[in-house]
Amino acid sequence: MKRIGIPLLLGGLLCGALFFSQLGELWPLLDMDLNADRGALRQQAREFLVQRGFDLEGFDSSARLRVDSPAVEYLERTFGREAAQERLRDGFPLAYYEVYFKRRIRPDEPPPGTYRVSVLPHTGIVQWSRSLQEDEPGPRIEADAARELAIQALEQGLGQQAADWNEISATLTDLPERRDHRFTFERLLSEEPELRERAWVTVGGDRVTYAGRGLAVPRAAARQRVADQEPYAVLGTLGYGLVAIAVLGAFFVFIRRLRDGTIKLRRAALFPLIAFACYMLNRALDTPALFVNWQPLWSYAGASFQYLVFQGMFNIWIVPAMLAVIAAGDVLDRELGAGRGRSLWILARGRLWDPAVGLASLRGFLIGLFCGGAMAAAMLLLQQVGARTDLQPRGFFFFAINSSSPALATLLFFLMVALMEELGYRFFGGSWFLKLSGRRWVAVLVPALIYGLSHTQLDFLPPAEPFWARALVLTLVGAVWGIAFLRYDALTVVLSHYTADLFIFNWTRLGSGEAGPTTVAVGTLLVPLIPALLWLGRSAFGGGATAEGPAEENS
Repeated sequence: MKRIGIPLLLGGLLCGALFFSQLGELWPLLDMDLNADRGALRQQAREFLVQRGFDLEGFDSSARLRVDSPAVEYLERTFGREAAQERLRDGFPLAYYEVYFKRRIRPDEPPPGTYRVSVLPHTGIVQWSRSLQEDEPGPRIEADAARELAIQALEQGLGQQAADWNEISATLTDLPERRDHRFTFERLLSEEPELRERAWVTVGGDRVTYAGRGLAVPRAAARQRVADQEPYAVLGTLGYGLVAIAVLGAFFVFIRRLRDGTIKLRRAALFPLIAFACYMLNRALDTPALFVNWQPLWSYAGASFQYLVFQGMFNIWIVPAMLAVIAAGDVLDRELGAGRGRSLWILARGRLWDPAVGLASLRGFLIGLFCGGAMAAAMLLLQQVGARTDLQPRGFFFFAINSSSPALATLLFFLMVALMEELGYRFFGGSWFLKLSGRRWVAVLVPALIYGLSHTQLDFLPPAEPFWARALVLTLVGAVWGIAFLRYDALTVVLSHYTADLFIFNWTRLGSGEAGPTTVAVGTLLVPLIPALLWLGRSAFGGGATAEGPAEENS
């Protein structure tokens, strides 16, 4: 207790309570099942297609959650959050699960097509389609016959009353082997403010091959949405530019110290490899993305292999960039005589139960709660000047929601994020600015400001408005991590960042009210405490009182 500090313990617990109590305000969730049983959804979609005469023998399937963010934003900002939630509960496709069906085919057989069905768990089907190749044969029916099929699809497939809809366009396309018709229907839901819903039906030959509906965001509102993004983009671009300058600075330090022989490459290389491995494993767990990417003329294994290799090629820059940043941070830390990387290198040697690692784990968890409380408190204050949040999920939330293993995907992805950002912004950035300026406040505030600016465009972070508020809140959180880095060490802030992210991105399961997802989410949240529990366990049984001598410098 003396090592942790009573103020940190009590402050962390109190801030954690505030943070958890405000999760629903910081990240308000769409009012639907965000943890729906994928097997049940796939079965529902399969039965729907079979009822329409489609043969799905031999087809595999996969499902993923999709959110129509422009429509959600328009509804929430124009009509209010509760009105948007009410529309979703009534069955409007603001968010839905897309179920894909594919099967392996040979080049010499007629293509069976691929199928997609969009399902709202609480109301039913909102869209379905079957792909058609241009040379697939079919009859050339007249427009009136095609229109009858379209109206039938609107009523029987989408559960709508045709009398409520007006046909606003009809197009005909003559292909070499068939004729296609496409109809667009619309209904007015509100004249002022404007709200319309559209439905689209495609008839390929004499069969409906696409039927779907969705809210139509007015063009003026859509243009305004794009225009409103400019200040976010300016601040975000400024942040990214400063990050690029800092990375160049890290390479400069790295190359210069490499020349004088003070760089320690071996120990700096481990964490970039861990971060890259976490990223690749996370992509491998994104089975819906692998399935959507699958070209049925290929084997599923071959298409997945190509997808993952290309993902690795496009993101391999993580390794050299992190290597330079970590190695530069390490050499600056040694030149400053601070020893803030010490527990990091002990952990790299696999000593999870070491007192230095255990303390970093416990402190990091408490500081993660403290950061969450600081974010919640800042948001409560900013609400007094009109700050607001957006309905979720968005962005990084989908790494867990659409994964075949949400808990493992969350642990992997946010370990990568915590390593990259804290070893960059704090271990290198904090050490570099402390070395350059000799002032601790510079070492805290400059990396925190860069951190805040570079997160301005991430719309899954609160607040959504005004445009400067997100940068301000994230700068505050970055400053807390900067102070913790100077007060404690690099591993503490890595595990602190990890803790905060796990709380945030497990919220869709924590807030589900379901015993299974909630229990797994709580277990996931405790992972950053594993070193602390190992250390305390060894201490309790007389095996953890190891000396806190200096880490091996020749590693």
